[in-house]
Amino acid sequence: MVAETNDVQNFLASQALFQHLSQENLEYLSNNIYVAYQKTGGQIVPENNVKPVGLVMVRSGSLEIRDAGNNLIDRLSTGDFFIPRILSQAPESVAVRVLEDCLYYELSDAAFQSIKANDNDISRLCETYSRTYQVIPEPSTTPAKKATFTETYLDETVQGYMTAPAFCASPNITIRRAAQLMTNNKISSLLITEDEKLVGIMTDRDLRTRVVAQGIADTEAVSGVMTTTPYCVDVKCRLHQAQLVMMSSGIHHLPVVENDKPAGMLCMSDIMRANNIEPLSLTRSINNASTVAELSGVAAKMPDLVIKLIERDTRPYEVGEIITSLSDALTRRLIRLAENEFGKPPCSWAWLAFGSQARQEQMLGSDQDNALIFSNDATAEQQGYFGKFALFINDGLDACGIHRCPGEIMACNPKWRLTLQGWQKTFSYWIEERSPKALMHASIFFDMRPVAGDRDLVDSLRDYVLQKAKTNTIFLALMTDNAMQHSPPLGFFKQFVLEKDGDHINTLDLKKRGTISIVDIARNYSLSAALSEVNTIARLQAMETAGVMSRELVASLIDAHEFIADLRLKAQGVKFRDGDTIDNQLDPKSLSPLVRHQLKEAFNLVRQAQMAMKARFGAGVL
Repeated sequence: MVAETNDVQNFLASQALFQHLSQENLEYLSNNIYVAYQKTGGQIVPENNVKPVGLVMVRSGSLEIRDAGNNLIDRLSTGDFFIPRILSQAPESVAVRVLEDCLYYELSDAAFQSIKANDNDISRLCETYSRTYQVIPEPSTTPAKKATFTETYLDETVQGYMTAPAFCASPNITIRRAAQLMTNNKISSLLITEDEKLVGIMTDRDLRTRVVAQGIADTEAVSGVMTTTPYCVDVKCRLHQAQLVMMSSGIHHLPVVENDKPAGMLCMSDIMRANNIEPLSLTRSINNASTVAELSGVAAKMPDLVIKLIERDTRPYEVGEIITSLSDALTRRLIRLAENEFGKPPCSWAWLAFGSQARQEQMLGSDQDNALIFSNDATAEQQGYFGKFALFINDGLDACGIHRCPGEIMACNPKWRLTLQGWQKTFSYWIEERSPKALMHASIFFDMRPVAGDRDLVDSLRDYVLQKAKTNTIFLALMTDNAMQHSPPLGFFKQFVLEKDGDHINTLDLKKRGTISIVDIARNYSLSAALSEVNTIARLQAMETAGVMSRELVASLIDAHEFIADLRLKAQGVKFRDGDTIDNQLDPKSLSPLVRHQLKEAFNLVRQAQMAMKARFGAGVL
């Protein structure tokens, strides 16, 4: 039967999905809606060829959607909806059953397709819904979003900014000939190739430090003084990724390759010319600071930078990478100041970052998680040097707004200054002990990345840990149980479950109950396959490549992670501007109805992914 138009229109206007539509569009929809009814225990056929239905929305009562194995996929109540075409295209058949007498609206397929083609929000929601049911989304017919300023810069590839073609030479030419080539071509670096493959790089700095300063004759072959196996990036690498490689490795020349052959050279000045973006300016200021007080002054500008990035609609993972790159720069500068204060470290060592800094996912308000690792031959006396050294750096980071870890997971804590063997023994204990505290430590320490020092020490530790964890299914099962404690805040019918007391009453914790849940999922699957990636997005992409997780679920989790992180970032920006304490809480009432609906869908997807993880690892065996 045809619905009473005014009643339907009023109902649609109150629902998150349609609340943003104009009166004209609401009227159009209400004129193309039919009312249907089904009793408890009945079923609703997802797709009707006689009367194609584009969308079904519950007016009263409740439904549930189950797969062929009778596993619950979703529960729907007033205002919730499903898209019959997507359900009918799902790889496994699904059934829609009525839990309570249900009155529902059927929107004609023609009307639904029309409104979807002209509304970006509804179109995006349909894409997310498609991935939930592992259906390849239909190509979007809505106009593409105009690129923002930041996207224009950050999404550009290095190909457009590198110097090409690459100037190359054989490793057998003399140092003098290499210098002549550089002078004649007015370049400050020369790529060294063998059989068209990049094998080294020679720079002005190499000539100064490895030839002139060492008294090497210029008749010697360049192969003896060049930098072998240099860092390089592909021509499709984006500028901000190349920038991070250069900043993290302390180099100013980055070879660019295509099909493993040199294609050009990217210099730091090329990136600066591309855009005088503030992270570079802050990094330069950090590198030039000579005291902790100066560093603190530079770091005080970081929140303003983040606010600008938010206003430019920069994607959350890019903001996380930029904040982390600045934290890394602060750490390295403090290490240099500590060396000036206490002398050079007496043995092989590395500064380790854990948690969000290791994953390059830091946000405003992130605190410290770090440690030190030494070579196995480090004596007790040599290790003793690092007490004041680490305290200087931890205090310096605190002065720069990266506050001390409440759990004392910092390098100044002797407990977290160990040799490689000491760390291997500690990780083995965490993997085999299976206590709650061991699992808590594992969830923090398993995300590790070297910030300074000997990277080989960290690579050796990571390889050891990955192999140890991969073969222990009981440990993976316990890690899964531990991860399930970070359940998304959704009730039985996907209503928000808010904090009930304390300072954050009636709010959502977007970190603990949102992004961390996805971080846990990515970590557990990565450990099971011994994948070495640390960043959550990189882990998910590696999981798809390794066949550990389906392409559809990977895409959905990346979408959910970006969406929740974006809300968290914007909420932090509002609090900073208002002068409030920056945390991870969000009052859902501050969101529009449609965004609230999308957030519920994102939480629901995470919940389903958690259940899939539980099914996969929850019954671990030795």
